[in-house]
Amino acid sequence: MFRQLVIAALVGVALSAPSNKVDQSLAKALKTQGSANVVVIFKQDTSDVINAIHSGRFASRGQKITSLKAGLEQLASTSQKNVVSLLNSKDAKFTSFWINNQVFVKDASAQLVQSIAALSEVAEVRQEQTLYIDEPIPASSQINAEWGIEKIEADAAWTLPGGNNGQGIVVATIDTGVRATHESLRNNFRSAKGWRDPYDNSASPTDGNGHGTHTMGTIAGGGGIGVAPGAQWISCRGCGSNACTEEALVECGQFVTCPTDSDGSNADCDQAPNLVSNSWGGGQGATFYNAVINAWRAANIVPIFAQGNAGPSCATANSPGDSSSVIGVGATTAADGIASFSSLGPAVGGGVKPTSLPWTKPLLLSRDPSLSYDQVKNLLQNNADRDLQTADTCGGIPSDTFPNNVYGSGRINARKALAAAISGF
Repeated sequence: MFRQLVIAALVGVALSAPSNKVDQSLAKALKTQGSANVVVIFKQDTSDVINAIHSGRFASRGQKITSLKAGLEQLASTSQKNVVSLLNSKDAKFTSFWINNQVFVKDASAQLVQSIAALSEVAEVRQEQTLYIDEPIPASSQINAEWGIEKIEADAAWTLPGGNNGQGIVVATIDTGVRATHESLRNNFRSAKGWRDPYDNSASPTDGNGHGTHTMGTIAGGGGIGVAPGAQWISCRGCGSNACTEEALVECGQFVTCPTDSDGSNADCDQAPNLVSNSWGGGQGATFYNAVINAWRAANIVPIFAQGNAGPSCATANSPGDSSSVIGVGATTAADGIASFSSLGPAVGGGVKPTSLPWTKPLLLSRDPSLSYDQVKNLLQNNADRDLQTADTCGGIPSDTFPNNVYGSGRINARKALAAAISGF
């Protein structure tokens, strides 16, 4: 009897002892709360699959993304097998993702976390994060919203010989959703594989906040409010009224890569958008979304992130916008000053951010959908306007030296960038 008690006690100690694979903040949360939503990260990441896609040759973009998805699904099936089996045996609620080879588990107990961490293929178990949207800043004057269209010469780009207003391009947003009945957006919503709501599984685009409708209007709204009113749009509701669960953001990243019906079924990678805009984030130097971004880049989907609304101090650039793998966008005023709220660089690690100021990527991709991320970025940077007004210096780079950590490469000029693309830059 004494021997059995000793064995039971030792087993209890083993289950409660923190594994070096369990993040310390998660261990603390489990101790105080008893359970937590967790993310299971595997030793085998997605880099080999991504590299194979970059080096491969494909008959079409759709075939390329289909091959990417198949490779990532095979990786997830193999590396997640034992974790999935364990979770099923415990009747745990979980979601498996192929986009980043991770598993999200709801209300995991300390015992379940330790069992997961004990598996040799598991690299880490950490707590799920909550991210936040960048709230629109109320206007300080009565200037019409359309001033930005003229400021970046988007209207002039529409009428260039060989120019366009975004026809043939599909843009996506990950945000609070979109009100599809809005008069400026109702005519160019792509209903086929065009909407996903990880929160409520709603059948058609909705927006309980208004933020996502605002950002989509800036991108593709008609009536003079959007940069690319000729583009079609799709969206995924990655954020609720003011916050975004990490799981929803990852699901949206997966949807953008290979869109599905609104219930998540019938994926069709031929329907992937040309670019994706994100106005959410938090923290600095974070890498949790890198695998999703890498998949987008492999799929020729241009990733764009708001730099954040944490200004006016230097070194306030938020993640994922501070990643070197995305176009990070800041904001200016009608008078060409940097907006007081716009986050500034340098990024953690010293990278120059933002990449540029207000954006017009759909017009370039409409001209040539085969343009790579680097080509789009170079066209925007090399043709930006730099007659901007500030004496601020961040990270030791004067604001009249470009790129810098206040204005990036300058204010985007849609007409000049599109003209360069037309001429073969």
